[in-house]
Amino acid sequence: MRQIGPGQTLWWRASRSPTPRPVLKAASVDIRRRRVASAGLWRRIPVLPLIALAVVGAAGVLVVAGSRTARPTPAALAEIEHMIDLAGYGLTQVSLTGHRFTSDSDVFDAIDLASAPTILSFDSRATRKRIEALAWVDRASIERVFPDRLEVHVTERTPFAVWRLGARHFLVDKTGRVLATMPANTTTTLPRLAGEGAAMAAAALFDLLAGHPDLMRQVDVAERVGGRRWTLRLLGGGAVELPADGLGEALSRAAALLATSRETGGKDLDLRVAGRTLVRERRGGGPPTGHAADAEVATGGI
Repeated sequence: MRQIGPGQTLWWRASRSPTPRPVLKAASVDIRRRRVASAGLWRRIPVLPLIALAVVGAAGVLVVAGSRTARPTPAALAEIEHMIDLAGYGLTQVSLTGHRFTSDSDVFDAIDLASAPTILSFDSRATRKRIEALAWVDRASIERVFPDRLEVHVTERTPFAVWRLGARHFLVDKTGRVLATMPANTTTTLPRLAGEGAAMAAAALFDLLAGHPDLMRQVDVAERVGGRRWTLRLLGGGAVELPADGLGEALSRAAALLATSRETGGKDLDLRVAGRTLVRERRGGGPPTGHAADAEVATGGI
């Protein structure tokens, strides 16, 4: 229970939110409500009388205060809000829908109804920006329903990949926005990324890989190297080193070579030079043995 102001008590009636999990399947949306009991006043008054009451109240307060300014003082605004609340037009209900991974409490804190108890002081644009700043929220809409209710609907972001940066793992969406931290041993079918800047650049890479489904199925980790290019670590061992430029053509060559050769497992394909493909042998499953072991297997076509 939280106090908003004199004579007003804030009641929470939202159920506990589930712990965020990287689940991609759509699920039904729960509706949770938070209600504010305001001295038992539930009268419904038409909008026009309310506006008239607010104008008269503002004029009266300004006259009494002896103010000659065009802008009401904070004390005058507080008095106007008090009269609006007495008229039954205080914000007393919030309906929240569309969320699954975002907690109720985080959204209610962003709404901050205690600081704007009536429609007069409630700023829907600023409130929407605060809600959309929450990690999982993509878009938020707010509808003010007279006399006393807000209807808030959020659209959440879709998990795209698990990104390893140093010793930490993060769940990210397709834009690279971090949604949550992840345990290192989490089992997921999402693509795995590694390296500085990988989360922000991965969408373009996987759009190209979608045209080579056999190659994409073999990718274990897509590693960003130097913020410029990719190395694909393959599930069967080995890697595909891609160039900074001409990525689409290099992926086509890699896919063709992997589809026609049975001897590339556990080897590194180096496609960083346009028109040339190198295979580096790996000894004992270890790292590449260097240029002494390089073998040029194709030029031009592959």
